[in-house]
Amino acid sequence: MLVVALILLADPASQRILPEWPRSVVHIASIITNLGDSGYYLIPIGIALVLLAMVDLELPPRLDVALRQFWLQLAFAFTAIAATGLIVNIGKRMIGRVRPLHVAPGSYLHFEPFSWRASNASFPSGHATTAWTVAAVLVLCCGPRLRPYVFILGTLVCISRVVIGAHYPADVVAGALFGWFSTLWFAQFLARRGLVFRQNDDGALALRGQDAAKTLLTAWRARR
Repeated sequence: MLVVALILLADPASQRILPEWPRSVVHIASIITNLGDSGYYLIPIGIALVLLAMVDLELPPRLDVALRQFWLQLAFAFTAIAATGLIVNIGKRMIGRVRPLHVAPGSYLHFEPFSWRASNASFPSGHATTAWTVAAVLVLCCGPRLRPYVFILGTLVCISRVVIGAHYPADVVAGALFGWFSTLWFAQFLARRGLVFRQNDDGALALRGQDAAKTLLTAWRARR
């Protein structure tokens, strides 16, 4: 219902405002929007996963367990970001909503399904999906204290996509909701199987081996 309301009320308003954004605001938005590019996360995480998998050392049991736990945590982050991004990219090309910059004023309900062109891939927003998937990953892995900060960053990415004319408000909200809730569902799915997370008695998720990264960093510093 929220997305439908945005399509009918907020999307036409955002299209009318689009030409009126100051150039400086658009420039800032074009920088902020990069925080929703999945490549900025998948490439370093992927490299880390490969390098850690190649470690062939006879480590003490405590460090070996910590290394395995940390690898699984990175694998969770990589899979969540890659999977949500892939699903959204396929879905929005099937839906075929034309981006604001590629339609005439008042044509905010212009769809060209299955066209597979980037200009027709507005709904939902892939950048918003990635930003809020990363936000969920950080909260799950680093604790709820990060929630205010990642919420602000995720919201800024969503706003930036509207300001530069890449998406309508409904597009970014749909992407944000999908990224956030699908990542939480994935974490719960893993917790039920005893992987990466565990479920506390109150139903909250807790990270298994939450001190794994700290343990490895301490050991690395001690060897220097």
